[in-house]
Amino acid sequence: MSFRDALYRKYVSTHIAHRKGGADRSKLGSHARGYRQHFGKFLPANRAAKIADLGCGSGALVWWLRQEGYQQAQGVDGSPEQVQLAQQLGIDGIEQGDVFQFLKQQRGFDLLFARDLLEHFDKQAVFDFLEAAFAALNPNGRLVLQIPNAESPYFGRVRYGDFTHELAFTTTSLNQLFAATEFHDVRVYPWRPAVTGARSAIRYVAWRIIEPALQLPALIETGAASPVTMNLIAAARRPE
Repeated sequence: MSFRDALYRKYVSTHIAHRKGGADRSKLGSHARGYRQHFGKFLPANRAAKIADLGCGSGALVWWLRQEGYQQAQGVDGSPEQVQLAQQLGIDGIEQGDVFQFLKQQRGFDLLFARDLLEHFDKQAVFDFLEAAFAALNPNGRLVLQIPNAESPYFGRVRYGDFTHELAFTTTSLNQLFAATEFHDVRVYPWRPAVTGARSAIRYVAWRIIEPALQLPALIETGAASPVTMNLIAAARRPE
């Protein structure tokens, strides 16, 4: 058995559980408040939109989308433990499977999420994934990514925090990839702490205070400031 198969087969017990704990439905509301701040601006006006979360983990994002009225929201994940956790939480619309096969078998999506997914691929697989996502989207459909930011001074915490990770990205490399795969309207955002309570509000304010200082060295050297959060959010659209 390869190390990938071994780790993905027990992804919750070897990686997730000691960081985030076990199944806990009470945490879904807090997750939803964070998702609304990070991803709410990408949601279609039409509640009948077809949406998928690729590499959905235990399905918290799908749960949030359905709470927002998107009843066609679904998710796919390759880890049996993650899917089992979603079932324990009572989250519908989650299936176990390979994201590439999922995109080949299904079409007509209005919105695709891929959070904490692309860093698990090698470079060719990232390119193949973007082409597959492009083909699976409707015209004007949008792909939204959450990926490690190689320009963060602490990017190694994410890049090397999971033994299955292969890559990190920058605003420049993301624009390069999206352009090569025919996506338009590319937007890249910092992934700042979401405000879900008093403690996270303090973290958010503290981050906004120190963020300019972390951007300053690159600004001095290059004349341009880049996001320095450990993760980035990137969105791009399939043109008509």
